[in-house]
Order: sequence, then C-alpha cells, then structure tokens
Amino acid sequence: MKKLTSLAVAMGLMASIAATASAAEVTGTTTSTGTATVTGSTYDQFDTVITPEDIKLATPQIILTKTTAFHLSVGSTTPIGWLSAQTVDTTGVIMTDTWGNEWREVYTWLGKAWIKVPASAYVITP
Repeated sequence: MKKLTSLAVAMGLMASIAATASAAEVTGTTTSTGTATVTGSTYDQFDTVITPEDIKLATPQIILTKTTAFHLSVGSTTPIGWLSAQTVDTTGVIMTDTWGNEWREVYTWLGKAWIKVPASAYVITP
C-alpha cells in the first residue's frame, strides 16, 4: 500500500511540473544555423549575475606530506599549531626569510597563518 501511495504522489508531482512548464508558452523562430530567436516572452532580457570583477584567479595549494608547524609571522620559531598531512589552500602571499626559506600564508582553523614550506611538500600552481 505504501508503494502505491508513493507512486501516486510521484505521478501527481510529475503532472503538476509538466502543467507548469507548458503554461509558459514561448514563441520564436529557428534559423538554418540552428540558433533560435525568442520573442514575446520574459526571457528576452536578463541581469548579469557574475561580472568580470567577481572573477579572481585561483591561489596555489600546498600538499603537505608530513606534520607541519604554522606560525603567526614569517621567521617565527614558536608555532601556534600544527597541520597534519593534507592539502592546504594559500592566500597567494609568499615571503622569503634571511636564510632563504620560503614561507607561504595559508588558511587555518585559527585564521591566516604562515608555514615554512618543507622540502617534502608539493606546491600546486594553477
């Protein structure tokens, strides 16, 4: 009995969706190239949702292969936490300390922090 009820409900939903779709009639013409021109409908104009200013370039990611400390500042010797082996998203900011070590700003659960990129890590540049 439950199966019959659920089948009846599904058929009713499909019928109401089909009725709604057929209620908005759109008229238009099709050219020989396959492009359609729609006239007399509400689909003639639309607002742009995403503008070119909204598009931002992807930032590099770092694949950590071992536990890595993260710090509040570049060159800090005291870690504020540790990241396990994982893929970490960066902000794109890169610094080099006086010893030539590469530091990258990353997103952590405590906010933005800095990690010294270990030699065993892989940096993925988009």
